[in-house]
Amino acid sequence: MRAFVYFKYEDCLMKINRKVFLKSLGFGAVGTLTGSSLAKTADSSGLTEPYATGPIKKRKLGKNGLMASVLCLGAGSRFTNEQFLPGDERGEYMRYAMSQGINYIDTAINYGQSEIILGELFNSDDWSKLIISSKTPSRTYDDVMRDFEISAKNLKLDYLDVYLLHNNALSNSVDDNREIFSALLELREKGHVGNIGFSSHSAVSLPVAVNLVKEYDLDHLVLNVAEDRVDYRPAMPEILATGCTVAAIKVTRSFEGKGPVESARLSYKDVLDRSFASAIISHSNAGIGDRGWKVVLDENLKTARMFA
Repeated sequence: MRAFVYFKYEDCLMKINRKVFLKSLGFGAVGTLTGSSLAKTADSSGLTEPYATGPIKKRKLGKNGLMASVLCLGAGSRFTNEQFLPGDERGEYMRYAMSQGINYIDTAINYGQSEIILGELFNSDDWSKLIISSKTPSRTYDDVMRDFEISAKNLKLDYLDVYLLHNNALSNSVDDNREIFSALLELREKGHVGNIGFSSHSAVSLPVAVNLVKEYDLDHLVLNVAEDRVDYRPAMPEILATGCTVAAIKVTRSFEGKGPVESARLSYKDVLDRSFASAIISHSNAGIGDRGWKVVLDENLKTARMFA
């Protein structure tokens, strides 16, 4: 995989030692953008024809050989709310996404009926082609174990590729999270889960995020990279150096209402070019306003193709 390193994003300039950063990613040299690549991205709209079609690229997810599409479908409120995605169109939505190469789906037990809907949409053949990630908001060992059993039943699965502690389950401390991580460690050890970790918008600080990964040998995280909450980008090199992978959230927030805008594209580019993430998780793929879900999904797909 090529590594493109850009330290300037929007109004923030990160000061990270270039050699240390590259070493942490396992690269000996910095890749450079070719002239043809620059030509393709020169259009300020970013939606130039070469990116309109074609299979979406995949990247490593976790530590057990999974390869995830760089655009992940977030099956949260946009997915479950009839206002944004009519129930009778959910099957078409998912089939179209899969036809474009998307194989990574993010859900949670506390995303309304999300898990149940997904369990009804997909059969065993579908699941064999997909990477499914779910989350628990619970704060005790017993409750995490209970949530896992419910999620597996909802999804009609006995194994989850990824199982995470949700943002609101976490304390900003390594030791205070020991009980709930012990449940995840047991689920992984017994073969019920392939990869464990956590998601965080702002629940834990950057140093604690890194220490959690090291202390509990975590495989995969879902982290915020927008600047309106805790921005985890400065911690990414140290996290990635452990072998743990990351999916980025809140990148496409600026897409709301008017499609991709330059600020969203800059964040997208920063994350994917710097190999920060296995994927960008978009919870805005369903239709917005008078724009149908296919329009919004195609815009996300084009942007992902540009920078993947």
